Amino acid sequence: MKSKLKILTASLLAAGLTVAVTQPASAAPLTLTGPIQGNTLGPQSQSDPCIIAATQCQQPAGFGFNNFTSSGAISSYNMYSTTPTATVADSVQGTPYTVAQLTGAVGSSFLVAIDVNTTAAAGETLQLFEVIDTTTNTVLYNFVGPTVIGGVANNGNGFGDWSLGTISLAGLASTDGILFHAVWNNASDGGESFFLVPGGGPPTSVPEPETYAMLLAGLGLMGFVARRRRRTAV
Repeated sequence: MKSKLKILTASLLAAGLTVAVTQPASAAPLTLTGPIQGNTLGPQSQSDPCIIAATQCQQPAGFGFNNFTSSGAISSYNMYSTTPTATVADSVQGTPYTVAQLTGAVGSSFLVAIDVNTTAAAGETLQLFEVIDTTTNTVLYNFVGPTVIGGVANNGNGFGDWSLGTISLAGLASTDGILFHAVWNNASDGGESFFLVPGGGPPTSVPEPETYAMLLAGLGLMGFVARRRRRTAV
């Protein structure tokens, strides 16, 4: 692979073309979708376990969540998941789930639903959401805001107002540890809930750096050949 990339790169440079290779990020980006109307995502009480929530959740046996302390006086939250259920302090990492726990509860592919409790349209903002493999110390998926998620019509009723996903754990070792990490601010009403919903679309794929570079280089070489042919025809 590396030798082929060098040959293509050398060909382009010899032709006087500039090779611009962008390395993809290590984490696959999560798509934030919403606001979701009509109470169609969830509800949490139907086999959709919480991972971070300031409320009582109906959980599968042995599947806990961070039951964090909510208050309208708190301007920002920096919360990690944990299991079994416990109240984990702001910015403190909880105990990871295993891949086997997650796939046993929701399957290998799922969404993260966010039940928002803030009615102010210009209020609550999602800053960050991450899915972290603690065994390999890798951020598998992330969403980077800020994006306003407040102002929903059906706040605090157990259904998801926004979704993040799709997240796929396919190919990971069953013993790998997984943490969820959410950062948001300006929540002014009741506690927010982040819960998992089985299914979703196809997982987001990130091309390997060398494959991505080969693709860019190949496209550049094709353009060079096309220009040479046009000049010959003239």
